[in-house]
Amino acid sequence: MRQGQIAAGVMILAGVLLGFTVGPAWFGLSAFVGAGLTFAGVSGWCGMAHLLALMPWNRRAAAPAPASA
Repeated sequence: MRQGQIAAGVMILAGVLLGFTVGPAWFGLSAFVGAGLTFAGVSGWCGMAHLLALMPWNRRAAAPAPASA
């Protein structure tokens, strides 16, 4: 949950900063993330959370192989 909040916050801030400094088209990034957050709140399904769950740092370590005698 925290990773999703951090990622969404960083993307929204980046979209706003880039929109003011580079070009107004970058505000679309913030709008896209906001729409995704709204959809996640209404539907209970968050695509970013599913993508973050697939990342290697979010996978459980494999159980050690049993020692052979």
